[in-house]
Amino acid sequence: MAGMVKWPLLGRWMKRTFKGDRAHYLPVQADVKAPESTVLPGEVVENLIRESSFRFILHRCLCRSLTPCRNFSPDIGCLFLGEGAREIDPSLGRQATVEETLAHHRRAIQLGLIPMAGTLRWDSLWLGVKQKDRLVTICHCCDCCCYFKIYRFLPEEAARGLRKLEGLEVRVGESCDGCGICVERCFIQAMQLRDGKAVVGENCRGCGRCALVCPRKAIEIILRPPSDVIGS
Repeated sequence: MAGMVKWPLLGRWMKRTFKGDRAHYLPVQADVKAPESTVLPGEVVENLIRESSFRFILHRCLCRSLTPCRNFSPDIGCLFLGEGAREIDPSLGRQATVEETLAHHRRAIQLGLIPMAGTLRWDSLWLGVKQKDRLVTICHCCDCCCYFKIYRFLPEEAARGLRKLEGLEVRVGESCDGCGICVERCFIQAMQLRDGKAVVGENCRGCGRCALVCPRKAIEIILRPPSDVIGS
């Protein structure tokens, strides 16, 4: 379906499906180097949860339910925040308190999932939410089943909605021995091997999984201000 974006007629409709997306991965598990005054990715997520007017937890993750996922349980559903979340069919999940939502989020992190937060037009469409600009999604993504793997097939104009956090840099150090684990685990296929060393490509979305899985700790995540770039 992602490939259909390039089709002459149907592609116009498909591009509108992604129009308006504004989302970022938040590398909360990786060791993020940042100035003391910088808001860290983990704080961004928890602040969103605390400050939202409404919180909704899906009973199941759609991606991991459809695949099905071999590595993570499908019962770790997405979080939806804001007034738009009030429109979600109650049969799909439940309203949650701040404490319940934080516990759900922290459980996902402890299990090894990577959070992604933002406004996504596709979510408002399949959930039937009319207030699409007032619906914030927090997904907890794995590298095997995540919906965002389709972004490797999308042209730039359709894929630009999923971006690295502003000020975030993924850097490969001299201790890299070219084992290739980061290349295998990169969901967007942004990591490559050149001359026996890992290289970060332009398509990197800054999820931080490469730093998490590197056995030699050769990959650093560096965050410089401004970092608080997600609106609620």
